[in-house]
Amino acid sequence: MKKKLKRVGLVLLITAMVIPCFKDPVEVDAATNAKTIAELRKELNAYKAKKQQASSNQTLTQNQINQNKNSIAAKQTEIETSNRKIEEATAKIGELEVEIEDTEEKIKELIRQEAIADGDNVYLEYVFGAKNVSDFIIRYSVSEKMAAYNEGMINDFESKIKENEQLKVDLANRKVELANQITSLEDSLASLGNQLNTFVKEALDSDKEIAAIEKLIKQYQDEGCGENDLISTCSKMQSDTGFLRPLTFGVRTSNFGYRINPVTGAKYDFHSGVDIGGNREGTPIYSTANGKVAMVINRSSCGGNQVYIHHTINGVQYTSTYMHMLKINVKVGDIVTNRTVIGTVGGTSTSTSWGGYDRCTTGAHLHFSLAKGWYGVTYMYYSQWVANLVDPGAKQYANIPGYGLYFNSRSW
Repeated sequence: MKKKLKRVGLVLLITAMVIPCFKDPVEVDAATNAKTIAELRKELNAYKAKKQQASSNQTLTQNQINQNKNSIAAKQTEIETSNRKIEEATAKIGELEVEIEDTEEKIKELIRQEAIADGDNVYLEYVFGAKNVSDFIIRYSVSEKMAAYNEGMINDFESKIKENEQLKVDLANRKVELANQITSLEDSLASLGNQLNTFVKEALDSDKEIAAIEKLIKQYQDEGCGENDLISTCSKMQSDTGFLRPLTFGVRTSNFGYRINPVTGAKYDFHSGVDIGGNREGTPIYSTANGKVAMVINRSSCGGNQVYIHHTINGVQYTSTYMHMLKINVKVGDIVTNRTVIGTVGGTSTSTSWGGYDRCTTGAHLHFSLAKGWYGVTYMYYSQWVANLVDPGAKQYANIPGYGLYFNSRSW
């Protein structure tokens, strides 16, 4: 009897181990953090409001930036004008100094000619050379006026020199003051620029993103989900047990995390995924795992053509993202497997340098991101997506070799 029970137990154990090998992948509830269509609509409306506020902030900040730029331009013009005035004052001072030197020489010559100390006074000879009293008075008056004129002219020149020197000092001080004001405005401009970048990121292609989420909600409705039905029960998807690389061949050309931006040169720029190069445009891109297409974004100004796919891997929700695509072969709601070609590699013909629309690419490559949760369902803000990102090239995910290293298969 005991032998018979052992034999039955062994058969049951073998059966339990073998059946899963032949069974189709199990369909599981899509969301462990499930929400209803009504809740999604509420969050989407809040997202639209935030986007509108970000757009308003962006406009306000841009106006402040423009005002600062205009102030800087005006002050730079004033500095240029002050520089010209300083140059003119310096030139005038030089001319006056020459005139003063000439005048001083003339006066010295008169003094030498007068030789008062030696009794050889030219003025006296001139005055006493008068033929009559009237002539004497005239000559004396002329001599006094000549002396007074020479002295007055020198005083006038010296006054002008002091005036111009003070002008030179005032203009130089004003130049320093304006330069300090420009520095302050430039600092403010940099601060405003950082604010603008924040607002831009919040509003970045948000119209396309909002449209994509609205399309996702409609897809759930088309699948039979009611306003108050849990998405976890009304929409099911094929689960998976792991990830594969999205390309059959490639080389990692940029890592996940902070880096120097290859387009702008900005330091400490956050890179939301890994870049995979080494392929020509048109190379097939595969879904990294079984899942459902959640969002498709066309011609984004940063990222180009993009596909977002929801996955459930060993009971955990993920969203994989594929950017800079040349062509997209799937649509929202499509069920995909890890063998589905979702599109092709792009990046070159869509790059800015080629007159395209995607300003965030430098050549043919795939940008591959992976985040926990379902983007557009579990959360829908860009900042929340960033907060849930993981390194897709890590060993526990797609296991993409390190920077500069090639791979030639989707698995490892």
